[in-house]
Amino acid sequence: MAKKYILLLCLFIVNAFAAHAQSLNGVYVGAELYNTPFDGMQIDNLVFYFKSDGTFNDALNQADWKTKATGSYSIKNGIVQLNFKNGDESKRYKLAANGNLESTAGIKHTLHKVKKVTTIPAGVYEKRSASTSGGTGTPMIGAFSSNLLYIDGKGNFSTDRSGVVGIGGDAAGGTIGGKFEKNGKTRGTYKLDDGEITLTFSDGTVSKQSFFYSPPNEEDLILLNGESYFRNDEKEKPAVTSHTDKNNKTPVGAATSGTTPAPATILAKLRLKYGGDSIDKINTIRETANITGNMQMVAITDLARNRVRAEIRQNGKLLIVKQLEGNNGWQWMNGRKKALSQDEKDELELNQYQGILGLHKKFSTYFLNATVTPSGGDYIVTFYKNKNKVIYLVGNDYTLKGNAYSINAATPGMSVYKNFVKANGITYPAVTESQDGKNKLTSTTTAVEFNPVLTEDDWKTP
Repeated sequence: MAKKYILLLCLFIVNAFAAHAQSLNGVYVGAELYNTPFDGMQIDNLVFYFKSDGTFNDALNQADWKTKATGSYSIKNGIVQLNFKNGDESKRYKLAANGNLESTAGIKHTLHKVKKVTTIPAGVYEKRSASTSGGTGTPMIGAFSSNLLYIDGKGNFSTDRSGVVGIGGDAAGGTIGGKFEKNGKTRGTYKLDDGEITLTFSDGTVSKQSFFYSPPNEEDLILLNGESYFRNDEKEKPAVTSHTDKNNKTPVGAATSGTTPAPATILAKLRLKYGGDSIDKINTIRETANITGNMQMVAITDLARNRVRAEIRQNGKLLIVKQLEGNNGWQWMNGRKKALSQDEKDELELNQYQGILGLHKKFSTYFLNATVTPSGGDYIVTFYKNKNKVIYLVGNDYTLKGNAYSINAATPGMSVYKNFVKANGITYPAVTESQDGKNKLTSTTTAVEFNPVLTEDDWKTP
């Protein structure tokens, strides 16, 4: 009888350990790309707080984030099944040997575990908004607006925010196209404890929010109130002081000192800096790029025939093709072909009027008839192609910082450029980075061919 009791006890212990092994505990973050990069690089930003009782919470911006349960999960044969209380479609992940959760359907993505900390090294962290637009004039990804958070590692913090906003409508309709804002700096002290940060602002306001950390050798980010801030030590550190901050602001659209340059002056300076006559010699372009999410893009443009085509692949598999010739356009996806809407055609067309290609003499009439607005020390150059708005953000040293466009006054597509390289006398951005506030996307141009010979095979339906 004693043997039987001992055996049952052993079985109970084994089962108990097995049950414990089939649970998760901690916060995981990641980003799931879906739809197509042409419609704004749609992203589902994922944050899950898994608890050992088989429940999870994906709302870490709530005061009760530690106790709240928005769904339940189960683990069987290394597969994690997530079911949501609100009826959203369930998700399935493979539990990898390194502890990450790897997607089993759709465009591949991974959830990484972040850490509770009581100390953190000094660093600058940035959150940006994001959408899609062009580099040399072909569809790429990008962003405007950023929120900076500087932590000095000694209990002090400072924040700063700036961005391009309000691209849509017109002044008569109450919205200024392409205004620039700087919301100034906010400072205070912080304390870390048990997955939370307590922020005490210089005006005495106290705020407690969820807080997790991933070091540089992992994701290199902090998760604040359910949103990811990525380390960006290239940014200037906002000042951290103990005196009261009155939250000074630079008014939207504030003029810089001196005379605002004319559109012709800005265009001439940009052309001189980025290629001049070499830009005008462009007739065709083929651009290849890698995009976060194991995706690859090939985009081709034929100026003479007014043709634009972009292909997206993942791990070599063709996902989607969009093509425009004149005002006729189509999309191919998963073996099905359909006509493009007018807005979709406009979006492809507007990519030619942005970036370096937008400085081509073929498009100069539009730029020369633009309006120029001084903003935050830079210049906003705004013009219309038919009813659609295109904006250039130009530094006061005549560097090309980014573009934005709006179709039918809808949510703007935006882009910022960095890591300019030179080829065939043309200087173009090799990297376009974007963030939507929770994750960082990078598009890296791996090859650009200027004036390649394009045949009908390049334009055929897959």
